[in-house]
Amino acid sequence: MNLTLSNRPGSNRPGLTSRLFRTARTAIAALSVSLVALSGASAEDYPEMTLKFGHPYNESHPLAKGAQMFADKIKEKSGGKITVQVFPNSTIGSSRELVESAQIGVVDFALVPTTNVASFYSPLDIFYLPFLFRDSEHAYAVSDGPVGQALYDGLQKETGIHTLAMYESGFRTITTRDKKIEMPDDMKGVKFRVVNNPLNVATFKALGANPTPMALSEVFTGLQQGTVDGQDNPVGNVKAFGFDKVQGNITLSRHQWAGIMFLASDGLWQKSPDNVKALFKETAIETQDWERKELNAVEATYLDEMAKGGMVVTRLTPEQATAFQKAMEPVWAEYKDKIGADLIQSAVEAK
Repeated sequence: MNLTLSNRPGSNRPGLTSRLFRTARTAIAALSVSLVALSGASAEDYPEMTLKFGHPYNESHPLAKGAQMFADKIKEKSGGKITVQVFPNSTIGSSRELVESAQIGVVDFALVPTTNVASFYSPLDIFYLPFLFRDSEHAYAVSDGPVGQALYDGLQKETGIHTLAMYESGFRTITTRDKKIEMPDDMKGVKFRVVNNPLNVATFKALGANPTPMALSEVFTGLQQGTVDGQDNPVGNVKAFGFDKVQGNITLSRHQWAGIMFLASDGLWQKSPDNVKALFKETAIETQDWERKELNAVEATYLDEMAKGGMVVTRLTPEQATAFQKAMEPVWAEYKDKIGADLIQSAVEAK
């Protein structure tokens, strides 16, 4: 199928894309100045700070390790003056609660999936439009390039929250207790946990499933008790949260790429001098690059471990993948104007 938007109608967000790109150029210029300021900074230049960093991930996950690495590097680079306390496993809030806490400055940093942040700034739904991304490099081109930068600037204007980097969980998979999923019709009637976002609900409704929104911290219990029969998450999450212990099947559907936003509160940003802002940004990007490499390196190992543990791993044939893409056409039609046809086309064409 062809999911690009040739001969597309106008968006119901007139001018959004052009405004986003103009403000993105301003943000990039400001960052360049800040990085120059950092180059001349020494440990003596940094103020004493103790900051909170919350995320929903298990300590064994590359995302959690990336967050801890950020904290360690900040302490080292600042000569021990800046301490970042990391709170994993949703201990100081679910993904949605972390965004709310960042808005009011209760949390200084947070790792949150784009789909949860999109509840506060809807253009970010672009990242979860099913089958938008061809591969990881395409996803990085969008998230790290002008499209992503423009979206982050729009988020800051709308909510006050700053985006320092984009970690990732990888491409999402489908897991189920007993039913092997090979074609869209196999999803019909399945009680299925989804992220609490209308786009995610629409994606699995289009497959005929019975989508049930649920926080990530509640999924294992929901699967174990049979509240839901399946869920979708990247391979790393399936392994880190132990979903493979209560699910018999995993299908590598790759239906969405899970970008994980590295957020900073505006309260922190306003009180931080330029060299500290640059330190945070530089270190967030540094650990972003490490986390992506680590995540992609361990996925194959995780899948081997799951298979050895008795989980059935299904890789879709090109024909099966096309059938899933075809089933997503109503979702693209519904969200084309909500997200913005021009914005979607810019993402599709990103290189």
